[in-house]
Amino acid sequence: MKLIDDFIRYYDPDYYQRQSQAIAEQIEDQLFRRGIKAIVTFRAKKKDRLRDKLIKRNADRHYYSKGDILEDVVDLAGVRVSLYFPSERNIIDEIITDIFNVEKKKIFPTEAHTPKHAKRFSGYWATHYRIRFSGENREEQNRDIIAEIQVASVLMHAWAEVEHDLVYKPYSGNLSKEELSILDEINGMVLSGEIALERLQSAMAERTKRKSDITNKYELTNFLVSAFDKEHKNKIKIGDTSLLNNYLSTIKKLDTDQFIEFINDIDVSSKDSATDQLLNMLLFHYRVGLRSYFKNLGIADSKISSCEAYILCWVKLENNVAGLYFPEETERKKRAFDVLKVIQHQGRLTRGEMAALERSRKLRNDILHGVRIPTKKNLENSLSELMDLSQKVTSKFQSSSAQASS
Repeated sequence: MKLIDDFIRYYDPDYYQRQSQAIAEQIEDQLFRRGIKAIVTFRAKKKDRLRDKLIKRNADRHYYSKGDILEDVVDLAGVRVSLYFPSERNIIDEIITDIFNVEKKKIFPTEAHTPKHAKRFSGYWATHYRIRFSGENREEQNRDIIAEIQVASVLMHAWAEVEHDLVYKPYSGNLSKEELSILDEINGMVLSGEIALERLQSAMAERTKRKSDITNKYELTNFLVSAFDKEHKNKIKIGDTSLLNNYLSTIKKLDTDQFIEFINDIDVSSKDSATDQLLNMLLFHYRVGLRSYFKNLGIADSKISSCEAYILCWVKLENNVAGLYFPEETERKKRAFDVLKVIQHQGRLTRGEMAALERSRKLRNDILHGVRIPTKKNLENSLSELMDLSQKVTSKFQSSSAQASS
């Protein structure tokens, strides 16, 4: 008990409150960028609740040090993400695994869990992430903490809160069989409500399709998620839809029927996200709107021309390779291909040239994502290198085509 008392005495809820807030803000920023509707809340464990929890868990685990407690209790800092639409869990999973160091992921319901009472319905549907997080302030950067992020629908979180307080923390005594049965019945309503939310999301996507244009990032994400069947949704990352929305808002030429054609050309086996593939296909097809696109990303005016020239050089390279490799194919077939795979398959470049082309491709992706933008001088040097590579690739493909035709 002395170890627990000492831990509680030195436990600083304000510190964990700051960390949980920092985690929540990072998630909220990504949700806003990607057009995901959700409610994000955070909290630090209260001292009285923590003490009760430690006493109960110590009976089985037998803590010997402060480190034992910190490794065992993962929710001193806690964040809850309550989704409007349950089908967007995959996107939240992308966000959390991209920006945090996820140590453990637990999906509910689990077969290992034994409920305290017999249930007709399946209970709690959610995903819990155990993450390791470094403080953002200079004094806290070397103090890694373990935090827990809980992701479920808004309906499921509400039901879970009620059940947890009444069944697992019964301050007014154990519940009767009838009370437990009513809670189970409410759970059934919640599960039905989640199905209704998914139907609502599909209906909203159909409305967007009928009106023929996508007017905001929320409609875009909803439309894109609804366009994939469940099998494909589990095979490919959706990606950062804010980038795609940015480009669509600059070209203003695409209706939903045309957009579906692009979506149908996505390669679910590719490592590139659906958003990155769509952005690449749109750039190949339209080749316009880049200045506004980069301005919306917040790239400095002095670099925009160089960024535009670099991307257009890549588009020209892809166009040349597509024309030489698929001379008889349609425009649609030509835009939905991976230029690096084609070049590597042909084996026309040296290992050093292929490595340089892969570096150029990474820089292209960074520029399109608005991250790690080089200085203007370095951009100009990189563009010069890409132009040389492009000329070599085109020349070697042309000579290959000439040999094949003869």
